[in-house]
Amino acid sequence: MSKVLRVYNTLSGRKEVFRSTTPGAVKMFVCGPTVQSSMHLGHARTYIFYDVVARYLTWLGYSVDFLMNITDIDERITSAANEADTDSFTLARRFSRSFLEDMARLRIKSVGRYEPVSEHVGEMIRQVSTLVKRRRAYAVDGWVYFDTKTFPAFGRLSHLSKAELSLRPLELSLRKRNLLDFALWRPEALVEGKWRSPWGRGSPGWHIQDTAITLSMLGPTYDIHGGAYELVYPHHEAEIAQAETITSKRPLVKYWIHTHLVQMKGEKMSKSLGNVVTVRDALRYYSPDELRFFFLSTHYRRDMDLSGLGTSARRLRALRRAIMRLATSSARAPHEAAPPAGFTYAMNDDFDTPRAIAHVESAVTSATSETSPRKREEVKAAAVTAMSILGVDAVG
Repeated sequence: MSKVLRVYNTLSGRKEVFRSTTPGAVKMFVCGPTVQSSMHLGHARTYIFYDVVARYLTWLGYSVDFLMNITDIDERITSAANEADTDSFTLARRFSRSFLEDMARLRIKSVGRYEPVSEHVGEMIRQVSTLVKRRRAYAVDGWVYFDTKTFPAFGRLSHLSKAELSLRPLELSLRKRNLLDFALWRPEALVEGKWRSPWGRGSPGWHIQDTAITLSMLGPTYDIHGGAYELVYPHHEAEIAQAETITSKRPLVKYWIHTHLVQMKGEKMSKSLGNVVTVRDALRYYSPDELRFFFLSTHYRRDMDLSGLGTSARRLRALRRAIMRLATSSARAPHEAAPPAGFTYAMNDDFDTPRAIAHVESAVTSATSETSPRKREEVKAAAVTAMSILGVDAVG
């Protein structure tokens, strides 16, 4: 257990003491959705976890600047729009609204700013131009590629050697100088909507979209970058290469934190497998509290299966009943109660929410045999504080 916050940094592959770049303040970015369809429970797990990270950092006394992008330029959006017989801009607006509504339903309130990537295309063009001028990127037939051989650290986030990376080539094309080079600008008609650029009309690549937002809004170095583990390579590797080349400053991010998968009967939840459960479908049967409690009952760096959702909901109901039994009429709880000590120690150990929840349950269970009304009220108040940090209503 730790009295200071330690977080697992994907970049170093170990837990590190958390020290923000600016004392008392945290700058935090999390990769948001591509809005071609409704938000599903895999997304929900990720965004609920980072909401708790921001809540806990705020409780520790930090001022948290939490930024999230919304990817509204993507060939998947264009494809979905074609299937729906509409245009990609209309579809993206509709699912952007749907996403924000679902985030509100899940009580994810810590995000300070949502930035549609379509509003930052000018910055993307400026950044790509900088990379071309510095000969770290090259243009061919209207395409612009980042030259990964000019960035020797490419692969350090995913801990892959150059030989291992060569087995995972990106965007196969005869135009590229190297297998690992990735597109910064694209001319092809996969994406509806084109912007004028020095390389002709086209649209930005995926990776430069996030870099344009973070460098312009958070600066050349910030504290936390989050997202699903599957984004480590190539997306987050590419962000590092682009940003550190543009700014000549390292590191782009001090702490890379990644969530793991949500599975359905042992298989990854994905649209291609047809096993996606949307947030709206799940909310027909479970409350936002039950969904949050379920996802936080497994450590964020472990895969989890939806099969345990019903059991988790019953566990939350049992905890709430126990908390309510602690209420007395003869004593008042402290105005601002600290959470149980074990809760704080668990959260300081890489945001170990399952162990934090277990400490709340243990404290409440022990207090049910307590004869002192004041002590019962103190434990109840501590449990309410702990659950509020998790964004879960302790009394229903």
